[in-house]
Amino acid sequence: MSSLIFYTDRAQALVATDTLSVDLEGNPFAFVSKAAYVPHLRTIIAGTGAGGFANQWHLQVSTRMVLKGIMNLDFHTPKSLQGLWVEYLKEYSLPEDFTTTVYQFGICEETGDIVSFAYRSKNNFVSEKLAYGTGVKPACTVPEGDFMAQIPDMMNEQRELQDKEPVESRVYIGGEIFAFYLNKDGCNCLKLGEFDEYKLQEAQLFKSFVPS
Repeated sequence: MSSLIFYTDRAQALVATDTLSVDLEGNPFAFVSKAAYVPHLRTIIAGTGAGGFANQWHLQVSTRMVLKGIMNLDFHTPKSLQGLWVEYLKEYSLPEDFTTTVYQFGICEETGDIVSFAYRSKNNFVSEKLAYGTGVKPACTVPEGDFMAQIPDMMNEQRELQDKEPVESRVYIGGEIFAFYLNKDGCNCLKLGEFDEYKLQEAQLFKSFVPS
């Protein structure tokens, strides 16, 4: 469960996430990276829902596949995610109605333009090409003005709205806010802010952590 806010047009992609990971009861469990960049494919991979699933996919894409770029990756992604998801649900003993969505944003190896795709477990990870523009998950207001500067306020609004939802369906948002910015010149990772309780939660997590 996480916040994902992104903006794309033909020349650029901005993808922002929070870092809080919670257990099945909604308690802080760890701080994690929910998006990652694959330099040789010029592609950002991000995920919402099942914690760590998109990270496992990123590792597979980065180290176990021979690909030309994001379009080539898109061809292989649905079937690969279907198999990986079955293993993931079994490994973590998750209910079958648990869901996740993987997003891929990259520079097309055919045209040089930004392209992006979503793959949703509830749709059996069918490839869904996304239109240019803004995306937010969960819902929040999309203000006008400097989009990157507005992201922390957008995530705080997401969290305020989610705090009103039932515990069993709530999206938990917190930790730090990181954004990947991709264009033809490369990809930068930027810290945009952190939530008020981040330092306290971090101290509590490390205090309770007992090395094996």
